[in-house]
Parts: sequence; structure tokens; C-alpha cells
Amino acid sequence: MMTFDFIIPSQKDDLLNKTEINQYVVDEILSLREIPSALQAVKSSFRGNGAKCLLEKFDVLFSVLCLKKDIQPDLKEDAWQLILKVGKSLATETAGVLEETSLEPGSRLSYLNQVKMLCYLLCQFMDMFEDDVKEKCDVITTGKGRGKSTKKSTDIAIDWEVERENGVKTLLHLVSLNILRLWDPPIAEVEFVNMITNLVYKLLENPSIVYVKAKETRTAIFNIVGVMVKRYNHALSASLKILQLLQHFEHLVSPLAEMTSIITTDYGNKSVVSEIMREIGRKDPKDLVRDNTGTKSFATFLVELSERVSGVMMSNISVILCHLEGESYTMRNGVLGVMGEILFKVLSKDNLEDKLKDTRDQFLEKLEEHIHDVNAFVRSRVLQIWLNLVNEKCLPLQRHEHLLGLSIGRLQDKSSQVRKQAIQLVTAFIKSNPFAAKLSLEDLKANYEKEKEKLENMAPEEHSVFDDSALTKIEEEWKPLEKKLMKALKKSDEEESMEEDNNEELIQDEETSNSVMDRIYNLLTEEKFSEAILLLSAFKEAYPDNCFLQELTKESQSEADMEDSQRSTDVKTDLGYFRMMFYGHKKQSLVISSGLEEEKEKDPIVNVISKQQVLVQYLKDCFAFATQIQAAVPVICQLLGSKTNTDILEAIDFFVTGFEFGVTLTMIGIRRMLHLIWSRESSVKEAVVSAYKRLYLNPQGGNQRSKAFSIVKNLSALLSGANLGDLTSLEGLVVELMKSGEIDQSVIQMLWERFAMKVPNTSMEESRAAITLIYMIAGADMGVVKSNIDVLVKEGLGERAESDFILARDTCLALLKLGPPKRVQGQLQAEPLRFPQNYQMFERLQTLLIDGVQQLDNPHWIPFGEQAINVIYKLAEHPDIICGDVIKALAKEVTKAEQENRDLSQGNQMEEDKQEGEEERHEGEEAIKADDIQDGGPRSSQPGSQPSSQPSSSATVILTRLIALAGQVAFRQMVHLDTYVFGELKRRRAIQEQKKDMKTPRADKRGSKVDKTTSEAIEDELGLAGAAEEDADAEFIRKVCDVEIVTGDSLLGSIGPLLVTVCTNQSRYSDPNLRTAATLALAKFMLVSADFCESNLQLLFTILEKSPFPTIRANTIIALGDLTVRFPNLIEPWTQHMYARLRDESQTVRKNTLQVLTHLILNDMVKVKGQISEVATCVVDHDERISSLAKLFFNELSHKGNAIYNIMPDVISRLSDPDIGVDEEHFRIIMKYLFSFIQKDRQCESLVEKLCHRFRGTKTDRQWRDLSFCLSMMSYSEKSIRKLQENFACFGDKLADDEVYNCFCTIISKSRSFAKPTAKTLIDELEQRVQQCHTKGLEEGEITTKASQASQAAGQVKPKSRAKSSKTPAKGKTPARGKRGCRQQLDSSADEDYVDGNENTTPQRGKRQTKGRQTRQKPKVSFDSDSDSEIELFDLDKSSQGQDSGNLSS
Repeated sequence: MMTFDFIIPSQKDDLLNKTEINQYVVDEILSLREIPSALQAVKSSFRGNGAKCLLEKFDVLFSVLCLKKDIQPDLKEDAWQLILKVGKSLATETAGVLEETSLEPGSRLSYLNQVKMLCYLLCQFMDMFEDDVKEKCDVITTGKGRGKSTKKSTDIAIDWEVERENGVKTLLHLVSLNILRLWDPPIAEVEFVNMITNLVYKLLENPSIVYVKAKETRTAIFNIVGVMVKRYNHALSASLKILQLLQHFEHLVSPLAEMTSIITTDYGNKSVVSEIMREIGRKDPKDLVRDNTGTKSFATFLVELSERVSGVMMSNISVILCHLEGESYTMRNGVLGVMGEILFKVLSKDNLEDKLKDTRDQFLEKLEEHIHDVNAFVRSRVLQIWLNLVNEKCLPLQRHEHLLGLSIGRLQDKSSQVRKQAIQLVTAFIKSNPFAAKLSLEDLKANYEKEKEKLENMAPEEHSVFDDSALTKIEEEWKPLEKKLMKALKKSDEEESMEEDNNEELIQDEETSNSVMDRIYNLLTEEKFSEAILLLSAFKEAYPDNCFLQELTKESQSEADMEDSQRSTDVKTDLGYFRMMFYGHKKQSLVISSGLEEEKEKDPIVNVISKQQVLVQYLKDCFAFATQIQAAVPVICQLLGSKTNTDILEAIDFFVTGFEFGVTLTMIGIRRMLHLIWSRESSVKEAVVSAYKRLYLNPQGGNQRSKAFSIVKNLSALLSGANLGDLTSLEGLVVELMKSGEIDQSVIQMLWERFAMKVPNTSMEESRAAITLIYMIAGADMGVVKSNIDVLVKEGLGERAESDFILARDTCLALLKLGPPKRVQGQLQAEPLRFPQNYQMFERLQTLLIDGVQQLDNPHWIPFGEQAINVIYKLAEHPDIICGDVIKALAKEVTKAEQENRDLSQGNQMEEDKQEGEEERHEGEEAIKADDIQDGGPRSSQPGSQPSSQPSSSATVILTRLIALAGQVAFRQMVHLDTYVFGELKRRRAIQEQKKDMKTPRADKRGSKVDKTTSEAIEDELGLAGAAEEDADAEFIRKVCDVEIVTGDSLLGSIGPLLVTVCTNQSRYSDPNLRTAATLALAKFMLVSADFCESNLQLLFTILEKSPFPTIRANTIIALGDLTVRFPNLIEPWTQHMYARLRDESQTVRKNTLQVLTHLILNDMVKVKGQISEVATCVVDHDERISSLAKLFFNELSHKGNAIYNIMPDVISRLSDPDIGVDEEHFRIIMKYLFSFIQKDRQCESLVEKLCHRFRGTKTDRQWRDLSFCLSMMSYSEKSIRKLQENFACFGDKLADDEVYNCFCTIISKSRSFAKPTAKTLIDELEQRVQQCHTKGLEEGEITTKASQASQAAGQVKPKSRAKSSKTPAKGKTPARGKRGCRQQLDSSADEDYVDGNENTTPQRGKRQTKGRQTRQKPKVSFDSDSDSEIELFDLDKSSQGQDSGNLSS
């Protein structure tokens, strides 16, 4: 029997040298040639002796390990298979031996050596194969060794994934046995434990261990470590190793969390978790910030571990709470995640102990605190934790209101991720709310008020009797205590010897607020007043948010204002605390002792009251919750316009959920969602469609017809109160729903039935809504309308339409959906869809237009008339003839109405003459009074004129409608010629060319090259001829538009002078509606003809500037935008007058002007000139929408090359101009926004130099400050600093001004923070020079001040007129208002001519120039602009302005 002892070697060479007497030593390492035969001998020995062969043949297998680099792979694999067989055999034999009660020493030592040898070989071979696999992976990844065909020792033929699993399971089988009995004493050496654990930890380092196919291997490894921890005292080492692996291997987070949970649950060892948490808690916060990868692994590990063993982690969480105050946001996220999991898994159960409730409240408070964490990732993570708690209904009811308020506050967070989580949390509150399925605020409030009143009426008399009797008893006991307590309070207040540091020790950690209040009560009853006072002080510090304290504090604060001494107030406050505690405790004890609770249960009246109290409290909570949800709606509405998709998507989900739960205000968001149908983001568009489908197209229950009826009813509800933008967006939504097949044929059929009023109880509004939805559907499928034209004409243009012009208008909109099918590429345009002139549709339209014009009180005639003209021109064969007949008929109606008005006025005049004759007979005061009354009558007015306060006459109304219709006809006639006629000519020409190509025979193949060349030349000539014909047609149509439509002897040409007369004669045609229609018609006439436009352009701009009606000015500026696109050369000289409307007093006019100019400038229809500064002033407009539009304009302009950079010098000059600029605060806001677009270094360098040069041309301190502020807005490179140095002389003398100096200090500090070391020298030099000039300027300023004081004292004896003239230049400091006032005075003088009806409103130029010379007091210094042209620095070219604006009025 061998008596050697196998010692686990630290390295292979240790087995070759003998250091102890009985130590096993390898006798000889075999050569490569000997190994194959030796392996066969080992196999034979194994067959004969079993696992004991290891004792004799260990050297053979050890030799394979030593020669692993040279030995063939198949030999290594044979050895491995042999070791696995030996391992299985040894495990079986050892298990039998260990079952015996006692072990013989020789047998014990033999089996111990076999176990050690086998484990050593298993670990070494697995380590060898793992290295080979890793080396092979490295070769594949790096590509080294490619192209070598020789078989290397690292090549593996076996499936290592499978063999690794077998090896680990064999090892687990061995260590799972009670092999500690083989040791004497039964303690395994550390080397044995480390050998096994080091192997399994190394196997975990392989990234493939996390794959699904390696699950069995992972489980075996986890159990090996668990056995080592439980039996071999490996807990501390395992904890440290886990932390080390986490820090270096990201893929091990989840596996190690699983392993730790197995160690804790399956093997009953909690010390590993405790040690890991303790070590993480000891981590230096700076190290955690530095190594973010390792920190992330720690945090994720803690969260995953808390999901598995929440209870164990809760008992140790105090050691990691310190990281909540650390710098690492990742670790804060981890700790908060652990708290969230503990709350969910452990602290969400019912009937928690008081201690656990306190722990839960502390966790919840920590989570609430970090909703306002400085880091956005932490805020987002905390909101996500709250979301999980709310969804799982783990949140206590009393915390709902406060948490919801915090969540609503995060809706405006600057981080999109936080906003996303906040919206999700608010939505989850609605879905998981414990109050009501419907959260209509109005209904809840009504129910609450009703039940509250009911409760007040139910209050029994005995309730008050109980209160009186109880209070009497308590009062008797309190009075003697109060006197003694007051003395003790005053005494302690005078001594002021209480130490605050000792107060905290009076209250233990496990105590609750209720238990402390009980202790205070006991001290009071025992008359230990000093101790009670100390404990109360500690109570106030430990529980400052206690509701009991807060209520009494509010009362004491209101009384404190009446007290003279703060000390006496504190004493009374503390006495009040004691009194409330005493009373509260006494009341509770009286209730219990008297058995009042049992009586309440027996008493049915008290039972009913209790139930009613619960109901009232429930309704109160419901109402408060619904109020909070309503408050969140406006904020989330704003997020629908966010640039971040997640904001929009979550907001849509919120509104859908809120709408389903009956939140009233969510309808605002539902309507705003409509506009998102035009979003370019497909995800947003799909979300909108799915939201409306969910809300409006999924009715519950009923048959197909009832569902269709519900869908139609829902869609009709969307039309109620919708404006034009909403209708357009709704049409886009309906088109998308049609494309996706959500609106089926049954819905369309129901719409036709409601339109025709075939459905019972259908109202006129529902019928109109049906036709509106029909024309929206026709946008996706024209056949819906095309197959029902007769129904449209009969119902929509029939008898109902005679009194309902809205129905007729909507019917026209549906008819406008008709047209030819879309052109397919490569094919000819289809023949247009036209109906004969005498078609019933057009006859009905004519009848409605002519007969309906007499309905003077119906305001919808003009909108219907415009759409009727559009239908006629789109669908009729000869639309001009039909429209001509309508205009003639309307003209006759005007003449007829005017004649009736004249007859009526003559009759009135005769009656007035009689009345005047009778009045002349009266004498004295009555005659005088009668004359006074007649002063405002028709005698004082011009013939035919009417005061504006009187209602419009029938002739005026009909004339208004005639003019509006004529303008629309002129416009549609132009479009008809430009599109239909020109397109039809082109289509017919294409058909003729196609026929020619079909008739022309192919060229003879035997033809000569000359013939081919000739035919090609002819084809080319035909192509050129076709293009020339198209150009000729276009020129002919243009000439027709210029000469024949609105000018000359045509019907519309005769209306043109009427329009001009109405527009110029304000006194005679004073009706606002008439003037509005005339202005629009005039603009439409001008769109048609360039000649007509040129002759009336001055009139249109005069209307734009002088019309007293904002609607007319707003319409005119839009019309001028269209005119600019059609006739840019004609409008270009008048552009500055369009810019002038940006200062209009009407918000609508300013908004329209800004939109028109934005469109024209961004589409290069108008050149960007100096007037762009007027657009810049809109950035600070008091109307938020105008301000947003202006910012959007500059944002889009910044994408057009260097556009912003090019306009900056002019904008700065004009806005700093004392006469036409803005105030200093607005100037800075505008410049701060504009300079945000100046990002390039070269642009900054150029602007720095230009702005420095402009300091020399400044004359006022304000201009110095403006320029220096602009300089401070730019980012500075080394070259920019050098530019400042080179041009220091330009601004050095201005540094005495404090604001200028502060701006340059800002430049220096900003440059220093980003400057390179080479630039810091320049910055230091600049700072020194700036400081010197500032100090020198201050000293000179003091001398100047003294000199000015002396000169002022001497100047007091001078004449007053001189003093007065010296103040004149100061008027330039408030120029804008003064100049506007000047302009208004001139305008009022011009308005007199305008009212008189004179067409030529051009003022005398001499007046303006003279006035301009009077206001200008200082000579202006010129400078070089970007284009090297000399313009005035802080003043516009007023002479040129006078010439341009002189054409209008001023």
C-alpha cells in the first residue's frame, strides 16, 4: 500500500521536486514517442484496477500536460476522455466508501490522493482546452496565421462546449460528496479549494458562457461555487472574486446575480450578499465616477440581485445608501433600483409591521427626493421605478396625490427621456387609479357636493353631546397641568441650556411618530415637564413634516403677527403642541374605555353616517385626483408640438387613455392630434391613425349597421366646432383611414343616408356633417362622389339648399373632388371630365346664386358663391358663359335694389319736409331742441351716404356679393386659361403627334445614310416646333389675361372701374363688408392682368397702409404675397412698405405679414435687404405666436449658407439706431438669438473686426454698449483674440463705461476657459490693456465730472433759450415713438384726401423732407459695410426712404 501524500502544486514544476518526506513526486516526464503507448497502458490499468490506476499512472497524464504545445490534439483528447471515465468511476467508488461509518487510515489516504489527483488533472486539462479555444478565437478574430495548412496542437476536433459541460459536471459530482471525511482533520487545504474555484471562475470569463446552450454548464458552475461556500469556507473569497469579475467582465452581471442568489437560497449562505454590499458601499465615489463601466456593472448587479433575494438585501441596504449622495449617477440609479425592487417584492404586502411600514415610507421619501435629482438619467430611472410601483398597485393611497403632483412637474423637464417617463407615469395613474372608471370633473364635483350636503344633514345630535361631555372632562384634567407646564416652559426658555445635539439621541431609530407622542403624553401625566420639553424638541426635529405639527404651525404663524415677542410666541406654540397631544390621547382613551365603538356598530344611524363619511371622503379624493389630471392636460398639449418623437407618441397615448376615462379636457389634445397627420415621421403618423381608430372606429356590440351608425356619429362629433385647419387635417386622417381599409362600405352607405336624411331624426347639422365626411372620403376614392352625382345635385343643391347655403357649399366641395384619373407615367393625360352647359348641376347653381342673393341676412352666400364658381369652372364646358349670365343677373339685382332705395329715400325726404314744416311752428325752447335733434339727420349727410351705425341697405349687400363673385370669376378665368386650356392644347397636340407617328411608315432599311440623317433632322425640327408652339400658346394666354379679361370692353373689364371707385371713395362706400370684398376683388383682378396691376398698385399699397380695418390690411398683405410671386418686378420697388406692416398695431396683420415675408424670402422671391431688421424686431413681439414664427424664420434662413452672417451688420446698425431701433433690453434678446447661428470661426473673426471698426462711428453710450454686447456673444478663437488686439484703439477709449468693460471681461473669461496654451498669453495681454484703459477712463471721468459741474454753475447766468437749444439732441434717445407720432400726424392729414375720394393720394414730398431735416440734429458718420459701400451707421437712408414712401403717403 502506497503511503505517499499528493500535495496540490502551485505550478507544475513543484511535482518534480520533493520538499516533504511523503510527498508524491513525478519520476519521469515521458517523451512524445512514449506517450501513445503509455496512454494505452493507462487504459489497460483502468480496466483492471479502476480509478486506482491514477496512483500508478499519474505520470503519463501529467506528461501530456507538460507536452501540451507539441503533442497531437487527438492524443490530448484521448487523455481527456480517459480522465472523464476515471472521474465517473472514482465518484461512484468514493460515494460508497464515504457511506461507511469509519474509514481505515490507509484507505482514507488512498482515496484522498485519488480525489486530489483527479481534480488536479480535471482542472489542468480543462484549463488547457479553454486556452486552446481562446487562442483559436483570437486567430479567427485577428486574422493571424491565415493560409497555414499544418495542423497545430491547439486545433480541437472535439465539441468543447459539450466536453466542458461534462468536465464541470464530473467535478461537481466529486465535490458534492462529503469528501471532507477523507481529510484528517476534516478541513480541506486552501490550495485544493483555490484550484477548483479558480478554474470555474476562469470558465465564467469566457463570453460564450452566457449563451443559452451553456445553461447546464453555468448551473453546474454555480453549484460548485455554492458547495465551496457552504462546505469549504469560501464565502469571503467568493464575495471578493464576484466583485472583481463584475468590474472587468460586463457579460457576467446576470450570471453572477443568479449565482449569488443560488448561494443564498439553495445553500443558505447570506454572508456573501452582505459582504458584496458592504464592499460596494466602501467604494470611493471618485473611483466610481472614474470607472463608469465597472460602476454600471455593480449597479445592474445590485438591481438584478434585488429581484431575486429582496429580503436579504433589505436587511443590508443601509451600507449602500451612502451612494445616494455620491457623484456617480449610475450608482444612484442602482441603489434606487434596489429600493424599488424591495418595495415591490417585500414592502407591498398587506398587514405590514410598523417597522416595515416606516422602512417603506423612508424608501418612498428617498424616491420622491430623487425625482428632482440633478442628473436626467437618475430622474428618468426614478420615474420608471414609480411607474412600475403604480402599475403593480404597490403605492399607498395617501401618496397618490403628492406623487402625481411631482410627476406633472416633470412634464416640462429639459430631458426628453424624463418627459417620456413622466407622461407614462401620469397615464399609468389614470389606468390604475383606485377611484373611478370615469373621471369627468364636472360629474365628480356635482356628486361630491351632493353627498357632502347629505352628510351634513344626517349628523345626529348625540355626536355633539359626546364632544361636549368629552371636552369638559378633558378640560378639567388639562387646566392644572397647563399652569405647571407654562412655568416649566418659561423657565427652560430663559435658561436656554438645551443642547440640540443631544435631542437626536432621545428618539431611537425604530420609533415612530405615534410612539414618541405617546411617550410625551406619559411624561406629562407623570409631571416630568423638563423631559417632556426636551422630547418635544427632538420630536420637532425628527418629524418636521408631521401633519399634526404642520396644522398647529399654521395656526401659530397667523397668531404670531399679533404678538410683540417672538419668545412668547414659541412658548405658546409648544404649549399648543402639548395641549393637542394631551387632548388627542385622552379622546382616544375615552372612546376605547367607554365602548363607544361597539355602540356605533349597534346603532344603525351611526352606521349610516360612517358609510356616508366614507363615501364623501372617497368622492373628495376622486375630485382631487381628477383635478390634478386636468391640470396636466395643457402641459401635455404643448408636448404634441415637440421636436422629439417620444414626447409626441407618449402624449398621444395619454390623450387616448384620458379620453377613454372621461377626462373632459383631453378633447383639446384629441383635436390637436389631428394636425400631426401631416408629420413627416411615419411613427407619429401611424400613432395618430391608430389612436383615432381606437377612439372612433371601434364601437362595441351591435350588428354591422349599428356599428356603422356609431362610427358615423363619432366622426360627425369631430366636426363640431372644428376650424378650417382642423377640417383640413381631418380630411387627411380620413384619407389615411380609407387607404388602410378602416372605413368600409357600410359606413359610406350610412353617410349617404344621413346626408339624404333617410335616417330617422337626422338634423340639418348631421346632414351637413355627412356631406363633409363624404367629400373627405372622396379625397381617397373619387368614385364615392362620381357614382352619386345625381344624389348630390338633388339633395345638396335642391330645395334645402335654397335656405341652407352651408349645405350647398359643402356639396360644391364634394363635387370638386371629381376630375380625370391621375396620369400614368408614359401615357397621355386622360380627357378631362366636363359636363354640358345646360346640365342640371349648373342650372341649380345659377338659380341658387341669383335667387339667393336677396337673402340679405344670410352670411354664407359669398362662401357658397366662391365654391359654386369653382365647380362651374372645373366641370362645365363653357364656364365663362355661365358665370357671365350670373354676373349680369346680379348686376340687374343691384340696379333694382338701388332704385328701390332711391324711391324709399325720396318718400322719407317728403315726410321729413312735412315734419320740418310742423316743427317751424313751434316757438321757444322746443324749436331749439327740435333743431338740435335734426342736426344729425339726413340733411347733414351727403346724398346717397349712410352713417356707419345704420344697417347696410339691400343695394350695398347685393353689390358686395356681386363684387366678391366677380373677383372669384376673374381669378378662376385666369386659372382656367393657365391650366385647363393650356393643358388641353398640349394634350391634343400630343394626340396628333401620336397619330402622325402611327401613320408614318418606317424608313426603308435599304435607305442611304443621307436619308437617315434627313429623317432625324426632320424629327428634331418637329420637336423644336412643338416646343415653340407651346411657348406661343403660353404667350397668347398671357396676352389674353393682360388685355382681354379684366381690361377693355369685356364684362369683367366694366367692373374694374367700379372696384377702383369703391376702394378709393371711403366716404360714399363706408360699409366694412363692401370695402373688404372690393379690396379682395381688386387684388384678384390685379393677379390676372399685369397692366391692371401696375395701374392700381399704388392704390393697393395705400389701402394696406391707411385702411382703418385690420381685416382689410390682413387680406391685402396676403394678396400682395401672391402678386409678388406672379409679378415680382412690379412689386419689388414697394417691398419696404410690406416690411412696414411688421409694426402694425394689429396682431393679425403682423402675423400675416411675417408669414408672407417668410414664404417669399425663403423661396428666393424677395431679396434679403436692410429691412430684414424689421423681421428681427418680431423676435421680441409681445404676441408669443409672432415671436415663435420669427424665430422659426431665422432658423430656416440659417440653413441657406451664410445668410445670417451677411445680414448681421445691417441688423445691428438699424436696431441700434436711436431713431428707428428698439430699446436696449429687446436689442440684447434679438442679438442673443441671432448670434446663436454664428458658429464658424471665420465668420466670428470677420464680425469681430467689423464691429471693432464701428466703434469709431458711434456717438452715444447706448451704441457702445450695443456693440460691446454683440462682441461678447461670439465664440473666440486665437485669431479672433488677435483681431481684438489689433483693433484695440477703436474701442479702448470706450472702456470707461462699466457695461462696456463688463462685456469685454465676459469675452476674456469665455475665451480663457476654451483657449489653447498658446492663446492664453494673448488673452492675458488683452486683459491687462482692458483693465488699464478702464482704470484710466474712470480717473479721467472724475476730472470731467468736476469740470462739467463747474461749467454748469457758470452757465446758470446764460439765457434760457440757449439752455433749451442745448437739450435738443437728447430727443434722439426715444426716437421710435417720436417718429411714429410724426408719421401718424402726417397720415392724418393725408387721410382727409383719402376720405374725400381722391384717387391720387401721393403727398407733397417737400413736407416730409423738411420734417426730416428738422428732426436730424447730429451729423452722421459713415462706415464701410460688407459690400464695401458707404451707408450710414446708425441711421437709415432717409432721403431714399422719403422718395420711396412719398409715392404713398407719410
